[in-house]
Amino acid sequence: MAQRAAVNKVWNGMIPIELQLAPPDAIELLASAVLPDPFQTFFLLVPRISYLPFAVNRIKEQWLDPMLELSGVRTVDGKVLKESDIWFEYNGQPLKWHYPAGLLYDMLVGNGVARNGEPELPWSLTLHVRKFPVGKLIPAPSTQLMRDMFMAMIKEADFIRFGSTKRVMDLAKSDQMQLLDGLEAHSFEKYFAIHSIIAPIHYEAILAQQQQQTPPGKSRSQLPKAIPLRFYMLSSAQEDGGKEAAKLDISQFHVSQLPVPLVKEGSNEQLLTVTDAFKLCYEITDPSSNAFVSKCACLCQGISVPWDTPIAWLADNLFYADCFLHLVVIHTAM
Repeated sequence: MAQRAAVNKVWNGMIPIELQLAPPDAIELLASAVLPDPFQTFFLLVPRISYLPFAVNRIKEQWLDPMLELSGVRTVDGKVLKESDIWFEYNGQPLKWHYPAGLLYDMLVGNGVARNGEPELPWSLTLHVRKFPVGKLIPAPSTQLMRDMFMAMIKEADFIRFGSTKRVMDLAKSDQMQLLDGLEAHSFEKYFAIHSIIAPIHYEAILAQQQQQTPPGKSRSQLPKAIPLRFYMLSSAQEDGGKEAAKLDISQFHVSQLPVPLVKEGSNEQLLTVTDAFKLCYEITDPSSNAFVSKCACLCQGISVPWDTPIAWLADNLFYADCFLHLVVIHTAM
């Protein structure tokens, strides 16, 4: 129950967002860069574990469509804007819409938070409805495409854990729809009822095995082989803070993903820590690397995670909806 309560709190983590329509887009739509009252700015809460495409319908229904109707903009078949035309920008950078919102925030804003503890809240984003940046973003974002990509990530996580996608593929169609509906509607009960079927509890299972309390018939082979996780580390050339921190680009992050076991091999069931996983993913063998790690912060779900935290514990408590751990590594030493 304690684990479920912690997961519930992570699930309910929100990012307050302040949206403004890009002036060139406003001019094209309304023949003016100045939006009518009270539509200059739109505020909303976006779940950390969710995705920006799932917020688009709300943005259209509560902000863009009423603004266009009030302004007397003529429509074609009742529509001026298509879901696939809408994209988001932060500090001049298009946001990867298939990344969880919390991961985007940790990558692009977490650098300043880790250094000086001053989060940017609300998160100021620019909304675009024209000139989709083909080549920088996956084209034609939509709710359905986001649901499809999410299921692909769930299957990948399942394969990393067990070497097959059987648990996900064995879900009934109704269960898959419930999982997706729970994510899109941000319903913890709907989502977690299915998540608990496909994602095992790692930490308690390992502890029980160490204490020889594994239930009869529960062999090591039935426990997950690895943890689905990705590290996102800013390239050293950009670790200079100051004005550059406001110009971070997601392309400046090196993404590393390897199957990370729950315990150290040949270490008498010693649990793998965040430090161990980081060294494994980046193939670091130099003992002096501990000095580098001590100068870095590791963010997960907006939390600065201690480097000695067992990866199995993180996988049970700070996972994203796609069943992955997304860990952002930031160099904090000035």
